[in-house]
Amino acid sequence: MKKLLLGAFAALALAASAASSDSFALTGTTLSKDAPVKSIPLVHTLKGVSGRVDVKYTYDFIPSEDNPASVGGSNLKNMSGYSGLVLSKVGKIVSDCSLALQNLYFYKVGNYTFTISEKESSDELNFPHDSENKYDIYFQVTNKLDENNEPTGELNVELLDQMYSYKTESKVPLRANFESVANYTYITLQNKVSGAGADSEKYFKYKITFENLADDAELTIAGQDPTVEYNGETITTVYSQRNSDGPVYVYLKHGQTATIGRYESDKVLAHELPQNVSYTIEKMDNDDDYLVTLDNSEATAVTKTVAGINADEFTTNNTTIAGNNRDATVNTGVFVESWPFMIVVAFGLGGFVIFRRLSRVN
Repeated sequence: MKKLLLGAFAALALAASAASSDSFALTGTTLSKDAPVKSIPLVHTLKGVSGRVDVKYTYDFIPSEDNPASVGGSNLKNMSGYSGLVLSKVGKIVSDCSLALQNLYFYKVGNYTFTISEKESSDELNFPHDSENKYDIYFQVTNKLDENNEPTGELNVELLDQMYSYKTESKVPLRANFESVANYTYITLQNKVSGAGADSEKYFKYKITFENLADDAELTIAGQDPTVEYNGETITTVYSQRNSDGPVYVYLKHGQTATIGRYESDKVLAHELPQNVSYTIEKMDNDDDYLVTLDNSEATAVTKTVAGINADEFTTNNTTIAGNNRDATVNTGVFVESWPFMIVVAFGLGGFVIFRRLSRVN
């Protein structure tokens, strides 16, 4: 397909350039002001996020080594993209900039090829650049001819109305599309209750705080009951909050698992925690006779801190299992600290002494 496109491109320019294929213009010529296309949109679609992010993509615009001559213009340098991408749809962020073509100056007739590609991202860890999509655009430069069909010393510059996509190996419209999926992640907290004296319907409270996370980051908290009974109060749990609102509080009973930073709705899945964010989980109100362990550890602990989460090591640093164990307590139904108990004991001892004496007399 690319060979066919290049062949047709060459054929278009052959007749017009035959009179003087090696002629140079005295001054550089660019696209006419009346040209139907003066710039090419560069569009990057970022998937797997649910809110505003801060990232810049950089592009390469490289002339082919087979071009007839060098081309002047500021756009031959690497092009910077955009930062602060704006949300256009949940789970997909689309932003674009344009490659202006009127700053390119041609000095010699012939067929010119330029390659557009995405070079890098300002945050490759979380928002990798698109290394697959790459495009060739084509210019046709011919002599302007006078009424005698002789070169005037000026040039005509025309941009072909289609470009070549390396990914699809086909002709596509003049729009350079790039895409990538964010390497965001999330964390989970699982609550387990054990022991003969444990209450499986009891809610346990946890506090999760984040470091190195933007204040305007939106956090989704899923897996909790809508309302819970905790310390004699009815509490409405939070489904979503900004990091600037403070710590995330989670209420779980036995067997429940909460996810923090995972958005899922209408077949859209997005994660909300950048890699390298640190967090601390702390069990609250630890005066309830429950022995707390984290991640099946033999040692008791009420806090866990992870410095720098990594999506590739999810099970080791993004998952926390909180165990709450309470052994059985024997309830005799008698308040041993009270004075009635002492009276019963006294009467019992007195009766025993009398019985022993009567036995000896007999």
